[in-house]
Amino acid sequence: MRDHLPRTHYAFLARHPRLTPVQEQGIAPIAAGRHVLLSAPTATGKTEAYAAPLVERHLDDMKKSLLRLLIVSPTRALVNDLARRLEVPLGKVQVRLQRRTGDHPRSLEEDPAGVLLTTPESLDSILARYPRWLKDVRAVVLDELHVLEGTPRGDQLRLLLGRLERVVTALGGPLLQRVAATATMGHPDEVARRYLGEEAVVVKVPGQRKLQAKLALMESTEDVRKALLQAGGRKVLMFTGSRREAEQLGADLRGQAPFRNHVLVHHGSLSRQERERVEKAFLKAPTALCLATTTLELGIDIGDVDLVVLAAPPAEVAGVLQRIGRGNRRTGETRVLALYEGPGRKERLEHLLECARMGRLLAPRVPFSPAVLVQQAFSLTYQNPNRFLTAEALFARLPEDLARRYSLERCVELLDRLTERQYFERSGERYRPARRLERLFELGKIHHNFSGESGREVAVIDRQSGRVVGHVIRRADGSLPERVSLGGVTRELSSDSGGREVWAGRGEASPAEPFRGRSAPVSELLAADFARYLELTGKPFCVQGRRMIVGHFLGSARGSLLNELLRGRGGANGFVLWMDEREEAPFPLDSDQLESILRRRCLALARELALGHWAGELPRSWLVEELVRRLRPYDWAEQSRDYKLEPAGADLGAILAGLAAPEEDS
Repeated sequence: MRDHLPRTHYAFLARHPRLTPVQEQGIAPIAAGRHVLLSAPTATGKTEAYAAPLVERHLDDMKKSLLRLLIVSPTRALVNDLARRLEVPLGKVQVRLQRRTGDHPRSLEEDPAGVLLTTPESLDSILARYPRWLKDVRAVVLDELHVLEGTPRGDQLRLLLGRLERVVTALGGPLLQRVAATATMGHPDEVARRYLGEEAVVVKVPGQRKLQAKLALMESTEDVRKALLQAGGRKVLMFTGSRREAEQLGADLRGQAPFRNHVLVHHGSLSRQERERVEKAFLKAPTALCLATTTLELGIDIGDVDLVVLAAPPAEVAGVLQRIGRGNRRTGETRVLALYEGPGRKERLEHLLECARMGRLLAPRVPFSPAVLVQQAFSLTYQNPNRFLTAEALFARLPEDLARRYSLERCVELLDRLTERQYFERSGERYRPARRLERLFELGKIHHNFSGESGREVAVIDRQSGRVVGHVIRRADGSLPERVSLGGVTRELSSDSGGREVWAGRGEASPAEPFRGRSAPVSELLAADFARYLELTGKPFCVQGRRMIVGHFLGSARGSLLNELLRGRGGANGFVLWMDEREEAPFPLDSDQLESILRRRCLALARELALGHWAGELPRSWLVEELVRRLRPYDWAEQSRDYKLEPAGADLGAILAGLAAPEEDS
């Protein structure tokens, strides 16, 4: 293997006693210039497997600070972490690294480097504002691709790759070498074709470390404390189901044995500075407990973790693998403590752990989200120095498979809809930005495809230190809570001036207003497999108790539609729906009624299916078409002829009741 890396082997791989399987299989094709997908479990050396051969291929130019390698990572935190890991080996071969994100907005012309790390959103911004900065790129790496695949951000990245290649080739460069690194995911061959091309080499390294899991009942904080004491572990990473749970457990466990004051909290409502402070503190601490939401699922360096705790079941199997993969990286066995509040949570955790052991990801095939075309239309407009867009230009940027679905005529239809929505002004075949779009561009708001409430977000500033410690969201009426817990500390918010900042002082440890959220969506595949696990295959509909709790196991979106058929009283999630009163079973389902509900609730269902921030700007017919394609109401109505509503026994009834508790997102 050293023959492929005569100049970079020592810098990147000398500290490793031997190559890992993904390095043994991946370095040669990457060094040969092939498009390669590296699919392997966490902590198996994928970064070195792609970085060493790509730097080797372009080392002479990189030493001259010609930008040859672009690495796209899902989040700013991952960009920062990857920069810390690459700076030392790159320094040994005299190559500079540069970051370009919202946290690091430096000019690439004023500060050139051979390697650039960025996020999809920042890449979109560069292409719209300074495309010539990227003219020297020869290879692009999609790092942690599993985080983006199956989301609108992943669809955006696909289109950005095509736009980047057009920029490079238009200025005389060759076609780009494409490489992707991902944790174990479903359908890696399909993913490779979509992002890298038909000729991509797929390096699949199977296998997970041995999983040693223990389940424990969690009815109180004292139960959690006792379970931690019994499980042992000097550094423990606990994943909670919500920010509220992380804050509450953090406050309750601080000062208690076994971790006393070495209790940290990490989630998305904390400021970037606070999250980085927590990451560094946990990395350096010999003994500590860190409670986190999904924010620490990814590869941020927090040192070796002795024990991973699941305080709530993740929405999907991939989430389980990500979380448990954070622990015991230096051993062949992962220790997991799974906490549950009742039979429903226990069965879910056992099912997810079984799937994780067997490598059954149950990954759904998620179609392209057309809402991304709205965002790309905006970005392409500003990439044009003359500040206009044509339907032909938008159509020309579509990959072949999307061009078959979204014809030139449909691109015209989309741009006309955006003109009606006052984003564009049309002049013949040209669409120029209207004031509404100009304002979004000036604020940097046109480059993302994830939902959020940034317009209602308020920074919380610690009165004593002057630091931003986190963020809260205004209520629907515009007001703020009187107190909020951030980082396990209750903070009293000062009088609200209606602005984007509010000062806060430390308050008494009393109940603070919880963070708002919604349940993470559950796929049809996972829900159906959970029914199999509960031995309900063939009769998934069962009812328990006077309060009607129906186990449907149809996934989140179809569960929401079914709840609407029962006139929307109560609630639903991916497995059950619950009503205050018993209703007549609506089986078989009526396809016309299903489609009517789908049309009436298309915006809410678009949020349920995470179609992206811009879904509401699509032509209504497009949105309905996409929902019909994903939910298949006519097939569903036909299948429902075999549905039967049967009474649940005592054991199954307890499970259904436990599943009926709604869960927040993180």
